[in-house]
Amino acid sequence: SSEADRIGCVMKDGQAIAPKCLQDPYLQAKELGWFGLHGKSEHGGQNVPYLAGAVIQELFIGASPGFFAYMGLTSGVATMIETFGSEDLQKRFVPKLRTGDFFGTMCLSEPHAGSDVGANSSSAQALGEGKYKIKGTKCWITGGDQDLSDNIVHTVLARVQGAPEGIKGLSLFVVPKYRVNDDGSNGEWNDVTLATVEHKMGYHSSATCVLNFGENQDCYGYLLGEENKGIIYMFQLMNEARIGSGLVGLGGASAAYQNALSYAKERVQGTHINEVQNPQASKVLIIEHPDVRFNLLGMKARVEAMRALLYGTSNLVDLERVAQTQEEKERLDSLVQILTPMCKGWCTEVGLDVARTGIQVLGGVGYTKDFPIERIYRDLRVATIYEGTTGIQALDLVGRKMTMKNGAFFMGVLKLFQEFVEEHEHHVSLQESVQLWSESCEKIGEIAMKIQGLLGERGMAGAALYATPYLMFFSAVSAGYFLLQQGVIASQQLEHLKREHQITAENATPFLQSNSEASFYDNKLKTIHFYMSAVLPTFESQIRPIERKVFDPLDVRL
Repeated sequence: SSEADRIGCVMKDGQAIAPKCLQDPYLQAKELGWFGLHGKSEHGGQNVPYLAGAVIQELFIGASPGFFAYMGLTSGVATMIETFGSEDLQKRFVPKLRTGDFFGTMCLSEPHAGSDVGANSSSAQALGEGKYKIKGTKCWITGGDQDLSDNIVHTVLARVQGAPEGIKGLSLFVVPKYRVNDDGSNGEWNDVTLATVEHKMGYHSSATCVLNFGENQDCYGYLLGEENKGIIYMFQLMNEARIGSGLVGLGGASAAYQNALSYAKERVQGTHINEVQNPQASKVLIIEHPDVRFNLLGMKARVEAMRALLYGTSNLVDLERVAQTQEEKERLDSLVQILTPMCKGWCTEVGLDVARTGIQVLGGVGYTKDFPIERIYRDLRVATIYEGTTGIQALDLVGRKMTMKNGAFFMGVLKLFQEFVEEHEHHVSLQESVQLWSESCEKIGEIAMKIQGLLGERGMAGAALYATPYLMFFSAVSAGYFLLQQGVIASQQLEHLKREHQITAENATPFLQSNSEASFYDNKLKTIHFYMSAVLPTFESQIRPIERKVFDPLDVRL
């Protein structure tokens, strides 16, 4: 990953050239079937559960987020064509996407239309039988060009002539870099031109491109689904990509924590704070210093909370897919819908903060390229921006998801939380953690009502003003819910081990120190308690201006 970051992607003779060190990992990923994790078996997929895929993605991202960007989007494009494409499109494109012979991209943004997708001006001229002539420019295209795969399958939002303005008039097209013959082989170049490769702060191994479609009036695409429903189809890929973005935050944060922990266990510096007046005191590892330990546990708690939220949401996706009744399917879908902007917005922001703290643990060397944390920080920085900025995720949560079906999605989450409190408020090992968490749970509904008050006083601007702090707080509480579920299991397993080894209060400490399994569960409980005691309150503090109706950002002259 360091070598790929150092070399980066370059543009040569009209093509993006990926770092050579990615060639072997790419071939291995193809051979091992990593591109086809979630796909249908008839198209070469492995039908891996979404949760298992999330675990695998975290590991890939922790190793090389830039390389994984190619894989993640390719899987999403294949799933979208599998879901909405004609039989011909599925046969023509999906098998090679699932094997990694083809890479996939999503092409939404244009130079004048970033987050405002409805302002897209790319055009599509119908030629009959689902074939269209495509013309336009797309920017910020991850993997828009590279020399790893045999072909690139772009999914492009464009407006058919005569279609309505705004997002309701956008259609989605499958536009390959090279036309694909009936036998699956590559045909002629499809007039997709690489204009430039962006020079970025991080993600150097991933080519972010500006693409021109139809410069020579010879670019053809195939309609995916029906006309004017492109944004509906693209949202499937975007929602998948948003959870994937959250996994970028998790993978990077986990790698940062592991690096900081390893360094803290090797670096000798200073004496123990309790021996500071003793000139004969021995030098100690920096992991013995309270400030370092506070930072490390803060990193660990955040990483485990992110993992709990992302894995918990992924598990809900799997449960929804096998739900036996429509009512249960809709309930699970509503939970996934409301948790998705939290996965994306909160996990990317928190992941970045974890990496920042990791640099602090390493001190000066953390700021150098001799250690990987500075690269992790640079790579993570973009995750809070792409696939919809944190502010957009907040507006999606507050303005859409919480109001859907007259607030039924929102109330469903609160009900889930309340049921957990009622069941575990007197839990022998988690009572204090549950109590601290339940107090924050009560705030969720209270602050939601106060946001409605801001809406009444200052219109949509008043409600939108503190949407992001509310997202951060709501997400932190939601992550706490999934963490506490883990705590219940950890407590059960720890008590089982104590009974099995006949452990009493008198000999518990040496047992926890010597038995790795018991130590794991005990640390889990301590980490959860620290999260509820020290981490969660930092997010609750962000919503205080809502309670005080602070409108200064709307009124100040800037």
